[in-house]
Amino acid sequence: MYFMFTAKQYQQKLLEKIQKIYSQTPISEITKQAYWAMPRHLFVKRYFDRQSRKWHNVNRWNSIWHLSEFYRDTTITLLIEDEERFVSTISQPSLVLYMLDLLQLKPGHKVFELGAGSGWNAAMISHIVGSEGHVYSLEIIPEVAKMASWAIDRLKIKNVSVINADGGEGYPAGAPYDRAIFAAGIYDLPCYFYEQIEEGGLLLMVIKNPGGWDNLFLLRKTESCFTSLESMSCGFVPVTGKYQLESLNPINIETIPEWKDLQHQEVSRMPFWWGWKGTASLNWKTMGIRSFLGITEPNFCTFKSENNEPSQPDKYFGLWEREHNSLVLAKDDFLIAYGSSVAKEHLLQKIREWVDLGMPCAANFKLKVYPIDIPLTANKNQWIVKRKDSQFLWSLK
Repeated sequence: MYFMFTAKQYQQKLLEKIQKIYSQTPISEITKQAYWAMPRHLFVKRYFDRQSRKWHNVNRWNSIWHLSEFYRDTTITLLIEDEERFVSTISQPSLVLYMLDLLQLKPGHKVFELGAGSGWNAAMISHIVGSEGHVYSLEIIPEVAKMASWAIDRLKIKNVSVINADGGEGYPAGAPYDRAIFAAGIYDLPCYFYEQIEEGGLLLMVIKNPGGWDNLFLLRKTESCFTSLESMSCGFVPVTGKYQLESLNPINIETIPEWKDLQHQEVSRMPFWWGWKGTASLNWKTMGIRSFLGITEPNFCTFKSENNEPSQPDKYFGLWEREHNSLVLAKDDFLIAYGSSVAKEHLLQKIREWVDLGMPCAANFKLKVYPIDIPLTANKNQWIVKRKDSQFLWSLK
């Protein structure tokens, strides 16, 4: 006999899977209630299937055929730019519920959200904060904001405002906020949030790292800064708009003027396997060291070079010490030095430092985020990274 799961059954199976993932830190009852109250499939009008590479329109008559996709523990792609770059997604459900728990939401809270996406996250938050609370969800992409508003209006949710604007500037009309959540990765903490978040309030933000990968940090607002409470590695689409940063993308090595001569000045080629053997990509093998170098080493760079498939360029990393005309590349299980050995010796010294410190990645650091104009001094095992609006004090203690 042919049998098809109902939406409730799919919801239940996904929740059971999520509960197994977080068996050591169970998802709270209030978050589970929000999950049940706001079924994920009601927030998808159109999505991109990454396997078939096709777009699907969803309506009340055909939604049942897509339930198995909506209740997998994976992201759902809502918008693609240039046929390659995902610019709006519904995040992985297990991570979404975990993030809701991290926010410690209470009835009556006012919440700021950067990146509305489908509206699913804002809707679940609205269920927790109740009629006395409110969610202000800012979405910079008009098409995505329209989709989120459609879902919120369709479900007659009254305590969510979807605003088509650049969330990087906050939303002073709704401030001050008890909680704020960034649903897109950002490289800086915009200055506006020092004023718009209540002292003692929580900010859950995704911090982009030059070494690749993102890091989710839960921060508490104090009088002078934001201080980290929890952290983990993750992956999110980047912000667009005023705080978009293209320099996080790998540098095309052919665009470095010195490379024309340096590529003919190889001085050494040293085998280096990063502790792995086999087909694992350099990206996976070096996640920890790249994350560490992105915080502690100003000369660290990620690179790419074109191959026979321009849509999938070769990617690697290294140190570029322009003052010494010295470059080292970690590529194809080798450390390749060009110009001189200065950059290679520096990289080896940083690798030894990383090992001595316990091989940390960014999520292992304690973090304090200050306005850019506050005088700061780094002590032992501390590093200050300055951005446009904020400075990040990373600590290993």
